[in-house]
Amino acid sequence: MNIYAASEHQHPNDVKSGPEATEYTSNALKLFIESIDPQPKGQILDLGPACHENIMYLAQWIPKLYICDMFSRLVQCLHNKHPVHQIWRQLDYPPNSFDGILLWELADRLDGQEVGTLVKLCYTMLKPGGLITMIVSGEQRESSVVNSFVIGQNLRVHVRPQSHLQLPLCGRQNRDVLDMMSPLTPVRSFVYRHGLREFLFKRD
Repeated sequence: MNIYAASEHQHPNDVKSGPEATEYTSNALKLFIESIDPQPKGQILDLGPACHENIMYLAQWIPKLYICDMFSRLVQCLHNKHPVHQIWRQLDYPPNSFDGILLWELADRLDGQEVGTLVKLCYTMLKPGGLITMIVSGEQRESSVVNSFVIGQNLRVHVRPQSHLQLPLCGRQNRDVLDMMSPLTPVRSFVYRHGLREFLFKRD
């Protein structure tokens, strides 16, 4: 599928933005949650930042939720001047473990080589047919401060800056995103007025 043909712009009235906060209704999360097997075997992996509100919300819909906060690990790794590749040993889940992975903006905080490693790991950990949700920041939101994307009622997402987590941000165009996420298949993308982009990718 051509991801550009599938892209959708959120209605201006459904987006609230300001210098300290951004809110929007997430179309990607709706599709992501609907795709998860509601039976006991359905499970997803959240790569952080860890968020109490998200744990509580997802627990309503997801039988099993695993959390591995890679943002905190990446910050600590860079602070200690350790090689970034050391953090990937944390993602030692068996192959075909998850129906879905919440990547959030982690790929936006990695260079090309490390993104490649992350994508390979995600591909292996996903079950066939599993989905990845990821977020790419717009140019106007470029910042070293990491965000939590806090899920509220009716999938209203509040962008909450985490000032204690700071990482360089790599701005990427849509074509760059598609290239770096290969061999996963693009499913849908959504562009919001304040510049955030949501993507859904699938393991065929």
